[in-house]
Amino acid sequence: MPSIAPYHRDSDNESDTSGSEGYDEETNGQFAVHSTSDDVEPLQQADFPSFFNEINGRLYHSSPTCPYPLPVDTPEQERLNDFNDLIYQLIGANYVGPVPHVLARDPDVKAEVLDLCTGNGRWVMQIASEFPQVLFTGIDIVPIATRYPLPNVNFEIGDISEEFRWNSATYDFVHARSISMSVHNYASILPEVSRVMRRGGLYLSGELDLRVFFHPESPEASNPQEHAPMSTQFFQLVDAALQARGIQTSIPQIPTYLQDAGTFHNIHSQIIPIPVGGWHNDLRLQEIGTTLQENLRIFAESVKPLLRSAGHSEAYVETLAENFCAELEEVEGLYAAYYIVQAFRS
Repeated sequence: MPSIAPYHRDSDNESDTSGSEGYDEETNGQFAVHSTSDDVEPLQQADFPSFFNEINGRLYHSSPTCPYPLPVDTPEQERLNDFNDLIYQLIGANYVGPVPHVLARDPDVKAEVLDLCTGNGRWVMQIASEFPQVLFTGIDIVPIATRYPLPNVNFEIGDISEEFRWNSATYDFVHARSISMSVHNYASILPEVSRVMRRGGLYLSGELDLRVFFHPESPEASNPQEHAPMSTQFFQLVDAALQARGIQTSIPQIPTYLQDAGTFHNIHSQIIPIPVGGWHNDLRLQEIGTTLQENLRIFAESVKPLLRSAGHSEAYVETLAENFCAELEEVEGLYAAYYIVQAFRS
C-alpha cells in the first residue's frame, strides 16, 4: 500500500514550497502517515524533508514509485492554480455533469468525494465550499496543501498508482484533473479507482492534450507542422521524454481505457478547444487564451530539466523553449484541446 498521510500544512503561504526552502521548517500542524493497517499515524515535523528533493534549484517529489517529472515548487504550483482558474472560466463551474445529483443520491449516507493528484488543494477547497454537507479528500504525493482546510476537507499523502487504503464503495465522485503524468499507464489505476467508488458514482477526468492545432476549417489545419513548427517539435520532444520515463500520455484514449476497465458505463467525452494567445475576437476567449499562453510559457520552463534528462543539450533546450514561446506569441489561430470524460460506476 502507499504511504498515505492526512495532513494540514502549517504555513503562512499556501504555496510556499519553492527553491531550496523545500518545506516550511516552522510547520506545526497535525499530520499522519499510513501504516500497514488501514489506520493512520501522526506525521512528525522531521518527516517533511523526506518528501522532497532539490535539484538545480527546483523542488521535486522524492517518491521512488511516482513518475511525475515536473517540479512541485511555487512557480509550478502557481501555474497549476492559474490553469485551474482558466478551466473554471472556460466551463463556468468546478465540474461538468450531474455532480449535485450524484452527491445527493442517498440522504441517509454522507456523500464523499476523492480528488486525485490534488496539489495544493485549490479545486477541492473551491468545490467543498459549494457542498458543505459533503466530505472531500485530496490525495497527492507531497504535502503542499493549504494550512486552512474547510471543515469538510481532508488531505492525504499517497501515490495514486498504488493500492488505496480506503474501503470498497467509499466514494460517490472521483475527480481526476491533470493526472496523466503522475502514472506510467492511465489504465492501470482504474481498477483501484473503481473499487473505491460506489455504484452509480461519477468519475470525471480533465486533461490538456500536449499538442496544439488549428481550427479544422482554417487553411493551416492540414499541416500544423508547417505553420507551427516550433510548437509541434516542442511537444513531440516532451512526449518522447515522457515515454522514455515510461509515462504514456495517451489522453484521447481515456474513454477507451474506461470502457476496457469493464466497471464503468455511460461514458461521455468532449473536447473543448482553447485558443492559445490573445488573437480571438471574443473578449472572454482572448483573456483565456492569454492566460493559457502564459501557462504554457511556464510549462516550458518546468520541462527543461526533463528535456535535458532525455539527452538534449542545455543550449538546445533553451533555444527550443525560446522558439516555442515566441511562436505562441506570434502565430494566430493556435488552439489547445482540453479533454473531459465522464463515466459512471457500474
